[in-house]
Amino acid sequence: MHPILNSVRGYRNVLIVLFSLFCFRVAAQAVQLIYPLPFIPAFADWHSGALPYGLLLLSQLIIIVLCLKVIYSFRGDRISPSLKSGKLYLILGCLYFSVKMVRIIGGFTFAADVSWFQARIPAFFHLVLASFLIVLGFFHYKFGKTPQR
Repeated sequence: MHPILNSVRGYRNVLIVLFSLFCFRVAAQAVQLIYPLPFIPAFADWHSGALPYGLLLLSQLIIIVLCLKVIYSFRGDRISPSLKSGKLYLILGCLYFSVKMVRIIGGFTFAADVSWFQARIPAFFHLVLASFLIVLGFFHYKFGKTPQR
């Protein structure tokens, strides 16, 4: 395992990087809606169309709040690693990552003509969120204690 993932601080820093990437995605799409910039992909490129933008933005803001709570819990002694939580986050994160990889691969191959599969920017940022869950899962799994019987 990479040396950065040998401490609580290392895991927190990786989560902050992933969180920052997701925040960039949310902000970039909003900017392109309000005041389009020529050096950022167009609004439509950030949007798969699966949800109306208002509902998408609301769900993104909820995700931001949840990620902030997780990151904040890594300060001091607020985080309590749990083997059970680690397993759950790893399973969910790996499933999420796998489904989104199929989406990306599909966009290049078997579903290249389907617009949802062609939405590569949203798909990439789903991988970022899946990675957040996986890193969180690794933390809990690595530092969680096996329950005593």
